[in-house]
Amino acid sequence: MLYRRLVAKIYDQAISKVESLCLRRWRSELMADLQGTLLEIGAGTGANLPHYSSALERLVLCEPDDAMRRKLESALRQVSLPGAEVYDWPGECLAVEDASLDVVVSTLVLCSVADPQQTLREVFRVLKPGGQLVLMEHVAAQDARLFFWQRFWQPLWRPLACNCHLTRQTALLLESTGFQLDLRQEVMLGAPAVASPMIIGRATRL
Repeated sequence: MLYRRLVAKIYDQAISKVESLCLRRWRSELMADLQGTLLEIGAGTGANLPHYSSALERLVLCEPDDAMRRKLESALRQVSLPGAEVYDWPGECLAVEDASLDVVVSTLVLCSVADPQQTLREVFRVLKPGGQLVLMEHVAAQDARLFFWQRFWQPLWRPLACNCHLTRQTALLLESTGFQLDLRQEVMLGAPAVASPMIIGRATRL
């Protein structure tokens, strides 16, 4: 699709200010001590790649969008992550064995997957007991006035931002899936106010 190719082409430039103000710091914090076998859903253009350790036992990167995946593969050639695997799997259907991964990473992804509940069920399935979903996601605002504007703008925002939803209650979905949460709230600096409420942290499969 022409529009998605355009989005992939300009995405890194469009988000560069937000990356410099906060996202890059949060990515570094979240990825600093990750070990073992790791899968990233919605890996996009590869913004997390510089923050992964080359000592990971296995690194699987999933990106279903063709244009984004081409940029991801190009970014992968610029970093030292030997053996990293790239697949086109959507979050709702991961071709990975049950309880086989130590970590799943999701950054700015759960807002736009077609079925967030099914995606989280898949993440829960592939994680080992005690495994962690490491996440950084923008979510529905707790402030009633901001939530009103999120609902107001969402019908326009969603098609322009490739199915990105402003009002997803991601923490509630995580809890209903069975994860134990260790999350904090943040504000995404430099982003439109309707997309600025964030949750950051880890969700553990017990």
